[in-house]
Amino acid sequence: MEKYKLLSLVKKTANYFDDYSSPTFVYNSLWNDIHFKPLLDRMSPEDVIFYSFLIPINNKQQDIDESYDRIETNMYAVKLIEIYNTEPEVDCPDCHNGRESCDYCNGTGETECNHCDGNGEEDCDYCGGSGMDEDAGEECDMCEGSGRMTCGRCNGNGEESCNYCSGDGETNCYKCDATGNIYSDEQVEVQYLDYISWSGRWKDYFFRAKPDEQLDYEDTKNFGFNSQTILLGISEEITEDYTGYENGDMLLYVTKDTKDLNLQKTNERILP
Repeated sequence: MEKYKLLSLVKKTANYFDDYSSPTFVYNSLWNDIHFKPLLDRMSPEDVIFYSFLIPINNKQQDIDESYDRIETNMYAVKLIEIYNTEPEVDCPDCHNGRESCDYCNGTGETECNHCDGNGEEDCDYCGGSGMDEDAGEECDMCEGSGRMTCGRCNGNGEESCNYCSGDGETNCYKCDATGNIYSDEQVEVQYLDYISWSGRWKDYFFRAKPDEQLDYEDTKNFGFNSQTILLGISEEITEDYTGYENGDMLLYVTKDTKDLNLQKTNERILP
């Protein structure tokens, strides 16, 4: 959108926001309030950024024409990493959803029949395994003289339902107490915080720092509430890359001039 058109739009719609609306509030309102959808549809990603910065400036009765030029000249992006949880809850490596393969039956749900030792046969109940009807003095009619019959416990299969897992083939996982999750001290949960700003003071601060350099916690929090800064969104990840830090530690991930950015019109990472 051309500059004069955007400035005109700011002036016409500034009354949608009160005098205390921050750039981050304006930005998130555009994405998350359905009433602003017609307005959002008219703007490119860059327009949304400029609009969000200019609304508070306009509502403080300051010159938005001059501010537009300063924003365009000085705007840059910062991605920070906050160590959010040093013992995150992760999937248990020994099971699936709290269940693991039964050690007794190797996950089949069946074990060798204890009654027939797995061969599917047992001594004939009528002749005691002799194969003879002693009273009649002749061959046993039930086993036809073999002295063996199909096992009544496993019906000749040689296997029976596993008593340990009740035939399921799975048992509750001992490591995670059947919850499917454990607390890991080998990984950390981090939050990536994406900002865009035009503050000269903070630009000097971040551009002097190196990627993965630890930053002062209070400084970074003050930066997030800076009236010249927008928090674009937060994403989370559990990783092994940042172990050894403490909860609340802040690191610089990357700093870029906006000419190096590929701003996309999406709300997938916008704050709820």
